[in-house]
Amino acid sequence: MRLSNTLMVRNNLTRNTLRSLLLVFCIAIAFFIFGLLSSVRQGFEGSEATAERLVVASKTGYTTTLPISYWRTLKDTDGVVDVTHITRLRAYVGSEHNIIGANAVDPESYVAVYGDTYQFTPEMVSRFEGVRNGALVGRNLADSQGWSVGDKITLTSFVHFNAENDRNWSFDVVGIFDGAEKTVDTSFLVVQQAPFNAALIRGQDRISLYGLTTEPGADIETIIRSIDGNFANSADQTRTQRETEYLSAFLRQIADINLIVGLIVGVAFATILLIVANTMIFAVRERTLEIGVLKVMGYSRTRIVFIILTETLLLFLAGLSAGLAMSAAVLPVLEPALSSVVPALVMTPANIATAFVYAALFAVITGLIPTFNALRLPIAAALRHR
Repeated sequence: MRLSNTLMVRNNLTRNTLRSLLLVFCIAIAFFIFGLLSSVRQGFEGSEATAERLVVASKTGYTTTLPISYWRTLKDTDGVVDVTHITRLRAYVGSEHNIIGANAVDPESYVAVYGDTYQFTPEMVSRFEGVRNGALVGRNLADSQGWSVGDKITLTSFVHFNAENDRNWSFDVVGIFDGAEKTVDTSFLVVQQAPFNAALIRGQDRISLYGLTTEPGADIETIIRSIDGNFANSADQTRTQRETEYLSAFLRQIADINLIVGLIVGVAFATILLIVANTMIFAVRERTLEIGVLKVMGYSRTRIVFIILTETLLLFLAGLSAGLAMSAAVLPVLEPALSSVVPALVMTPANIATAFVYAALFAVITGLIPTFNALRLPIAAALRHR
C-alpha cells in the first residue's frame, strides 16, 4: 500500500504539534516585523514619486535656489511635456516646533504636472486661482491642524520676509485635496507663486526646484543630460534626477529608512532561518529510518524531497499568513500616533508579494539542507538509524 503525499505531509506536521505551532509562531513574528516596517517605510516615503517625472534642483544643494527664468528653457527641451516650479516656504504655525510643508506654485502648471498624483477638482483649482491669498491644503495636514475650508491661517516663514518686513504670511483655505492613493503624502499646502513672489522683499524670481513630465517612451537619461548640459556654464548649475531618486536622496538627509528597515528585517529573518533550519534538521533526522523505508518501498528521491519541502512550505505559509494578519491588525492602531510623519500605513500589494517570495525562498532553503543530509545516507545505514 502506497501512502499519498498529502497523508504523509499531514502526519509529519502533526507528529509533534507543539513543535509545529512554535515554528509557525516564530515565522509569524518575523513576517509581522516585515509587514509592519515595510508599511512604515512605504508610508514614510509615500507613493507619489515616479521614475517618469523629473526634478531639476540646484547642483550645490537642496537649500540653494534657481532662477525662475529657467522655466522656458526647460519647457523647450526635447522630450519634455509640462514644467512647473515650486518654492518651499520653510514655515511653521504657532510654535517653531510645529513645522509644516508649504510650497508656492503656479496653479495651472502644477496641476498639469502633479494632477495624476493629487485629486484637484476643476472647481477647487478655479477657487484657488481666483483668490490671491488662497491656499489648497492636503487632507493629512488639514486633519492634523484642524483646518477646514474658509479658515484663515498664518504661516511664519523661517527665511521669507514680506513687504512689511514681516515673516508672517496669511492665507485663506479655499480647498482641501486628497491623494490619488491612500499612501500619497498630503501633509502640505500650496499657495500661489505670483502674489507670494511679488510680496517678497528679497529673493524674488528664485524658486526651489522644477518638476517636469516627459513624453511616453522618451529617453529619460538623454533628457537629463540635455537639461544639465544647458546650464553647465551658468552661475546656477542644475542637477536633474528622476523623482524617485530625488526623494530618496532627500529623505536620506533625515534618516536612511531603507537601510534601517533592511537591517532590522534582515536580523529578524536571519534569526528565524537559523531556528527553523535547526529544528527541521532534527525533525528530518528523527525520520531517517522512515526515509530509508520509503526508499526500500520505491519512493524516488524527488518524491521524498517534494514531501519535506511541502511541509516547510506549509509551515512558512501558515507563519506568513499569521504574521501579515497581525500586521494588518496593528497598523490601524499605530496610524493615528504616526500620522504626523507617516501619511498612511498600508500594506501594499508589492509588499505582500515580496513577503510571499521570501516565504517560498526560505521554505526551500530550510527544507533542502536537512533533506539532502538524510538522502545521502545509504539505505542500509538509514535502516540501522535509531
